[in-house]
Amino acid sequence: MILEILTKRYPGLRAWLLQRLTGLVIAIYSIGFFVRLLVLQPNSFEAWHAFFDPCWLRIATLLMWISLSEHAWLGVRDVLKDYVPNVRVRTVLTKLVAIVLWLYLAWAVWLLYSL
Repeated sequence: MILEILTKRYPGLRAWLLQRLTGLVIAIYSIGFFVRLLVLQPNSFEAWHAFFDPCWLRIATLLMWISLSEHAWLGVRDVLKDYVPNVRVRTVLTKLVAIVLWLYLAWAVWLLYSL
């Protein structure tokens, strides 16, 4: 029933719901991150390294970056669909945004797991 509503009856509802859920993940992560930042207050490279040392924080940060990329993709895609009437320009811009978001996500993974 829920899947039918999310796919067939209201095709935009899935994107809307996904954007709200990714926003919730970003908000929860941000609150937890800033609380941890206030408690530990890293002020050197070694302190920052220790700050991101727990595996659970790296996984949470990776989930946040994935959510942020998906959230940005959905938002930019909708803005481009609404405000760029030329299909060719919109396609180029959409592909460019997708490439940039994938590069940002790859960079975040590299930073998280190269520490």
